[in-house]
Amino acid sequence: MNTHSAVGVVENEGKKEYYANDMLEIRRDNMTVDRVTDSNGYVVDYSGLDVILREMLMDRLAVDPKDHPVILTEPSLHNKEHRLKITAFLFEKYQVPALYISKSSVLSAFSCSRSTALVLESGANSTYAVPVHDGYALQTSMLKFDIGGNYLTDVVAKTLAAKNIKIIPRYAFRKKMADGQPVIVENPSPLTTPSFEDFATREIIRDIKESLLSLTVEAAMEVTDAKPTHYDLPDGTRVDLEADAKKIPELMFTAVPDVGGFVGIQKMASESIARADLDIRKDLYNNIVVSGGNTLVAGFVERVQKLVPEVTLPNVRVKVVAHMPTERRFSAWIGGSILSSLGSFQQMWMSKQEFEEHGAIMIERKCA
Repeated sequence: MNTHSAVGVVENEGKKEYYANDMLEIRRDNMTVDRVTDSNGYVVDYSGLDVILREMLMDRLAVDPKDHPVILTEPSLHNKEHRLKITAFLFEKYQVPALYISKSSVLSAFSCSRSTALVLESGANSTYAVPVHDGYALQTSMLKFDIGGNYLTDVVAKTLAAKNIKIIPRYAFRKKMADGQPVIVENPSPLTTPSFEDFATREIIRDIKESLLSLTVEAAMEVTDAKPTHYDLPDGTRVDLEADAKKIPELMFTAVPDVGGFVGIQKMASESIARADLDIRKDLYNNIVVSGGNTLVAGFVERVQKLVPEVTLPNVRVKVVAHMPTERRFSAWIGGSILSSLGSFQQMWMSKQEFEEHGAIMIERKCA
């Protein structure tokens, strides 16, 4: 099942119909694609979130939220207002019996059996360097920059445009036989909204990015050793990114002019650790956890392992740990499952009774 942080909305005679996850990928007349979260990962559309949760929990998993406590992840940068809203939403709308909210970076550290670590977390919109000490994210030491998978997707899109390669969404054409050969013909869809066209096009570009981009351990290798890399578009056009397939992900390790202050994820790691207390810096360098979907680029972890020591003192031991790619995008989920299985964790839940007695603010006391 594909999951998206967006929903499709079709408004008809004042009533709205919502479509989430796999159903979002099917073109419908006049369907707009609305974001459920903002660029920081905070919920902005609770109606859309309701649709996504009901489709996943009730329709797919066939579970009743009233019968199951919920662990929720949140972005590492603390946002009290968002935390209170999501707490009230889950207790009031879903009647969950108990709730716990944890920073995604903390759970990623737990997933690698670390309670103290520097977590390098790069997702769709942002990249974080988060020192975690004894299971707590150190807010004053973390760094965040607005560069991630979507930024690289934009660069891939510009690269394709520069090569005069047009991405035709799957719904916009059909194939027919002519003289025994398949021929692509336009499939007019005048009621397709710009937001859905953009969504469908970017999904293809995102797949190109995830299929072709890779890194070499040595940055100097990519120009001389870059091999042609190919991707067949839905309409049969073959895309060849050539050396760009290795140049584009290099942006995560260099200064990027339009991302103010960003000079590479390896320097984020070093600066974030330098902001932490002196007595835990050694442990942080020795436990660098890499997580997030944007780190699934082949060679990413190996490049972090090579470059971080180059921006630290020569006698500092650096060790980078990460799950295999098939598990790394789910690091926070794995960490949450480990945390919830601990016997000592059961007293950490915020119960529905506590919500009814003290309100959503109680989550600030229960979940540091």
